[in-house]
Order: sequence, then structure tokens, then C-alpha cells
Amino acid sequence: MKALVVDPDRSARAVVKRLLSHVNVDVIEADNGLIALNALEQADPDFVVVEIDMPILTGPDCLAAIRQSPVRPDIPVIVISASGTRENVHRMVALGVADFLLKPINPVEVLPRIKNLLIRVAQWRQRQSSRSINSLLIVDNDPNFMAFAKPLLDSTFEILEAGSSTGAAITYRDASPKPTVVCLAEGLPLMNEDLLVDVIRKMAIESGSNPPQFFLLSKTAEVPPDKAARYAGFVRKSFIPQTFVDEFRRIVLREQSPYERLRHIVREGLRSELVTATQQTIGVMIGSEIEELGEGEGADGPTGVLAELSQLDTASGVSLRTIIMSGRSEVERMASQIVRRPITFEEGANEVVGELANTIAGRMRACLMSRGFDLKMGLPEIRTQAEGEPVETGFDLTAGFRCSSGELFQVALHVKQVSPGLGMLGGATETRVDADVPVDSAPAAPAAPAAPTAAPVAGPAEAQAQQSVDDVLF
Repeated sequence: MKALVVDPDRSARAVVKRLLSHVNVDVIEADNGLIALNALEQADPDFVVVEIDMPILTGPDCLAAIRQSPVRPDIPVIVISASGTRENVHRMVALGVADFLLKPINPVEVLPRIKNLLIRVAQWRQRQSSRSINSLLIVDNDPNFMAFAKPLLDSTFEILEAGSSTGAAITYRDASPKPTVVCLAEGLPLMNEDLLVDVIRKMAIESGSNPPQFFLLSKTAEVPPDKAARYAGFVRKSFIPQTFVDEFRRIVLREQSPYERLRHIVREGLRSELVTATQQTIGVMIGSEIEELGEGEGADGPTGVLAELSQLDTASGVSLRTIIMSGRSEVERMASQIVRRPITFEEGANEVVGELANTIAGRMRACLMSRGFDLKMGLPEIRTQAEGEPVETGFDLTAGFRCSSGELFQVALHVKQVSPGLGMLGGATETRVDADVPVDSAPAAPAAPAAPTAAPVAGPAEAQAQQSVDDVLF
């Protein structure tokens, strides 16, 4: 595994380099942001460690350029700085960071966090690989249909095949990269196709992969609504080549509407990113651990305050709402911890929770840019619910959390289809429409950076820094 360490201070780079050597991570060094961007393209590191205060291109500017890159905008980034000001923390967290380390670095404290990061880095690499190859797993116990369908599809997909449900589960488990599409025949014996969908989806989540899209290979043109709801679509099996290929292209290879694509991504692929963004954003701001609750645990938590921010694709009219829900007293206590003084809802606690919603929404935007969505950020809006008013439900993704000081809150994501072309100014009215518009274009790449310079020879300060890490760790 490789890390790109960016810091104008050679001895500081040496401390990080020595620390990473204890977890078998090779280091590429850069002393400014421009050289770092060039090294990112040339060396393809697995994660980046960057200092905030740098000449030529600051840490936040360097990170912003990485996040706008179409190549690896979601690469994990660790920020290091001697300055823990709220402004610096907020800006870097909004751009999406894996961790924020304050100098001087304490190896005993930091090493466990680095080890946890390496797990997320491995998952990020796996997602990168999964996006690079469009692979298809076909599950059917009819060898005649398998022999018929495979030659028709192997020019579009890398084909994996299984003749049974158990064989399919093992094939999916061992595949690298994981299949992005799974087609299951209707009427599989032993473990039926519906249960197999649940098994593969669980395996995908546990391995850190995005769950594939599931399609049903049906013998008839009609599928019961409750069964059809489990699949992204169904393809009628036919032994007439052109009929089957046309049906397959129309159902499986069709360009999904932006609304359908975004909803699938949010429901199936954003939970870990939402949890990480929430724990880092609120945890860093409050200065304490944020615990994720079990599924459904936070549903009975306090309510009454909703801080939300909408992001919009103006071309297609797809909107993503990011919502923080909690009680009034909980919001006041969290805001008081952030501003380091007692503060009431009327005195600005509402604005603080709006800022949290804004930051988490920014993290979600960065995640979605790597998946082809460039959403325009709106403004935070704070709403209070009257006593007895029904609590909003029906979100596409919800996660519950508890602060170490006891406050409970929920964070939710909700995809909506609004009228194309609407501006997103605060609480813009969202009008449902049926028509879909082609997806937006990919973000522009950053300007080409300067060529790297030769790495400096280690001096006395660097040697002393390396020795200090060893002294602490061993």
C-alpha cells in the first residue's frame, strides 16, 4: 500500500513516514500542493496525508482540486495541522477527510486510527476496481439457456455463471472485482432467487462493496408486484437471439433515469459514507465520539427540530435532501459544545445545526461526484415541528446516532424528483414531474500541475524525527 505525504516541513514528513512504515505503507513525499497533484496522477497512491498550511497551493485548495478530479475524487485523505481552528476544521471536513490529526503527532494515539483507515482504504480500492469492469453474474440451473445467453452478452460484460444458488453465493464471494449486475432465473431450487438476493446483498455490504443491481430472468411476461419490487427489472427468457438481446438491452443496459440512479445509489451504496461523514463532522466539531445506533434504534429518539439542505441537478430536476432530526434541548446542548459556551435555540443553536447539515451534505455531494452526479448546493433550512405534528418518514436512508454526552439524533437522505430548471434557494418548492432528463456531465479536471522535483536527502532533523517515533512505539 502507498501513501502520498504532503508537507513543506521535511521533519514532519519523516514522522509520518516512519509511523506508516510500522503498518507496511510505502510513502511518496511532496513538499507542496502542486507537486502533490502531479504525484497523485503519476504514482496512484492509496491515500493522501496533507498539511493545511503550505506554500503555492494550500491544503484546502489541494484537497478541493482532488475532489474535483474525475480520476479519483473520493480517495481517502488525512489532514494534519498545528492549527485546530473551527474554520480550518470545517472547511476540510466539508471537502471530505478520513481523519484530522493535530501536530505534534502522538504515535501511540494515532497508530490505531491509521490501522482503521487502512481498512477503509482497502474498501475504496475495491470500489475503484468494481467500477472499472462491468461484470455480470448469471444464475440459472438450465444449462441450455446458459449456453444460449452467454455468447450473446460476453461482448458487453465479463460473464460469471453459476448453476445453483449456493454456487452463485460462492462465485460472488470469491469474485474480484465483484459483479455489478446479477441476473437470477425464476424458480431456483433449494435457496430461491429472492433469498439469494438477500444473501448477496449482505455479502456485498460486509465486504465493503456497493451491492449489485439484481434482475429477474422470468419465463413469463408478468411477475407479481411484490416479487417485482425486489428487482431492478425483469427480462423474459427467450431462445430467439434477437428477441432476448433486445429485451436485455432495454431492461438491463438501458440508461436509468437520474432519479432512479440516484435513488439506487443512496439506498444501496451511501450508508457507510453517511455514517462516516456524520461521525467525523459532528465528532470533530463537538470533540467527542459519535456512536452509530443499530438499525431502527434512533427512530424513537427526540424530535421537533429538522435541519435540512437540498441539492439539485438543475438539468434533470433530481433533488437530494440531507436532514438532521433531533429535539430542541438536544440541539441546544450539541450547539453549546461546538461554540464552547451555553447557547439557546433563539441565540444561534439553530444556525449551528444548520451548519452541520451543510457540512454533511457537502460530504454526500463529494461522494456522489465520483458516481456521476454534480449537484448544486442550496442553503440550510431549519424547521420546528409543533407538538402532535406527525414526524416525517419515508426517507431513502436513515441512520441514528448518540453523542458520548447522551444526545440522540438522526440523519436522513431523501431523493425527490422536482421540476427541471428550478433554482435551489433555501426552501424552494419541489414539484413532482414524470419526465426524466439525460444525466449531467462529469466534472472538469483540474489544471495540470508542475513536474515533481527530486526527493531531498534525509538530514539530521529527519533522522531525529524517525528515531522519536520508534522510541514512542517500541
